[in-house]
Amino acid sequence: CADPNSALRAMEEEDAPAEAKDTRSACDVAASAARGEADDSDEQTLARQFYDAYRSFVSLVRFEDEPPEQSALDELTGRLKRIASRVMQLRLFSPNEELEDISTTDLKYLMVPYMLAEAAAACRDMEQRLRSLRDALLFWRAFAADCQRLKLGHAADFAAMDREREPSDAAAKREEKIARYKRCKELDEKVAYLFSKKREDLGDEYQWGAGSAFDEEMERELILMLLGRAVASVPDNILSAQQEMPLLEMMIARGGPGKGPAKPPPAEKPYFVKIQDRSELQRLYREMVFRCPHPMATMSIEEAADLEILEMREQEAVRVERQSLQEATEADRWWDGDRYGAKEDWDEEQKLYKDRDFDAFKDENPWGSGNKMANIG
Repeated sequence: CADPNSALRAMEEEDAPAEAKDTRSACDVAASAARGEADDSDEQTLARQFYDAYRSFVSLVRFEDEPPEQSALDELTGRLKRIASRVMQLRLFSPNEELEDISTTDLKYLMVPYMLAEAAAACRDMEQRLRSLRDALLFWRAFAADCQRLKLGHAADFAAMDREREPSDAAAKREEKIARYKRCKELDEKVAYLFSKKREDLGDEYQWGAGSAFDEEMERELILMLLGRAVASVPDNILSAQQEMPLLEMMIARGGPGKGPAKPPPAEKPYFVKIQDRSELQRLYREMVFRCPHPMATMSIEEAADLEILEMREQEAVRVERQSLQEATEADRWWDGDRYGAKEDWDEEQKLYKDRDFDAFKDENPWGSGNKMANIG
């Protein structure tokens, strides 16, 4: 993992975009949230802490009956942050190592950032949910970055996370979701089978480690499947969080949870005149009653006549200009009458072509043909 101080400083930059893709190690990102919360207890080992946290994670985040209490989620988040801090201090992962270089005992700690993201996304406090979703986006992307570096998960899932927007093709989008659902279903069946084998051999399915019948190879396969299943769920989780965040921002803008939309401004009171003087009131009454019952003229008869004459002159000027243009066009076309009979010859030729076309039409369509019942058959 990277330098702890640099990771802690990076998490304090609250103005940085929450959805920016973080290239840092998942251990650094998860541990940076644990500033001041690391508890190096000598009574519990790191494995025991992870055992307790994973059991709580399954029971709280993967709930089926009712959603968890916020206090339980906060306690789980604190546990996971302490585990992430301890993993960073022990330097269990290096950005230069490959998947084969990581021991089976340490491999399960790659799930800590994902568990942190899921716990943050399950936040029920609406006043803190926006911040929790931003943290969850950071943890999801950091987890995906480590898994992509170690070549864990399907390439289609990483491609979906790298896209800036959903595909516009509905058919391609549907096929992608169906393929992801099939992969998740297959992984869930295999994980359930391996957990049942672990429960038969060790008596506790969440007891990490190999046993007599459940060897290290099966333990490693189980962890790899859990990681692959987590990667497959990240694209949909990121999309859901990105769609919810604008709604939360609107809720905060109008005052927080439980607040309705902004009230419209009060309607203006009807206009009225308050008159103290009785004589003024009588004057206004006379003006309103003794007024002309029809609209008054806005111009005299002479002015109206002048306006009509002006309009007629404008129309006559337009007509004369159009007629002059037409005469000039005809004169230019027929050489201004220099060639006698040219216009008559052209008219006769056009009439001949028209008659020929009509004769051809009559030959193709004899008299009486058409959509008549008598001509059918």
